[in-house]
Amino acid sequence: MSTLLVRVSDLPGGPTSPGYPAARARLIAGALAAVGLDGLDTGTLVRRCRTCGGTDHGKPEVAAALAAGWHVSVAHTATRLAVAVADAPCGVDVEDVAAVGRAPVAAVLLAPDEAPRSQDRPDAEALARVWVRKEALLKATGHGLAVEPSRITLGPPGEAPALLRWDGPGPRPHRTVWFESVLAEAPRALVAAVALPAG
Repeated sequence: MSTLLVRVSDLPGGPTSPGYPAARARLIAGALAAVGLDGLDTGTLVRRCRTCGGTDHGKPEVAAALAAGWHVSVAHTATRLAVAVADAPCGVDVEDVAAVGRAPVAAVLLAPDEAPRSQDRPDAEALARVWVRKEALLKATGHGLAVEPSRITLGPPGEAPALLRWDGPGPRPHRTVWFESVLAEAPRALVAAVALPAG
């Protein structure tokens, strides 16, 4: 079974602020220290595209952690920063419920089996839960949003996470560890992270 650790912090000034890189490096360093990796360079990121192999885009990883066999994933909203660290490929996402509710994401997010049965607008929290689950999974596989979220089907948002259908490239991923949390303070947010077996 893989090890998966998730840390979340406030993000004063948001991801476009000059302090964002330092805040990200501090949160990554704290998470890595919690799994026994102190003093690593957490500011140097490397990328490799799962689709084409390019190194100028694709999933970012912390080079020093990857060399030690640990994977890092980062996500943010306008007010929060989330980091996942695992000894296997991992992905994390965090989304503010209200922001997801305002965005027209249902058409690109939901597979046909997940679409609401009625013409009612989908519940914002249910949409946010599906979004964080799918994005965390796609980050863990290394595909990110190069794979349309509507190509995968998950179990209902009110149940434990489960991958029901995978129409993405390559073999169906099998999760080993899944973490979810509800951040109840305003603005309300959901966090999901997943670690997959290596190889």
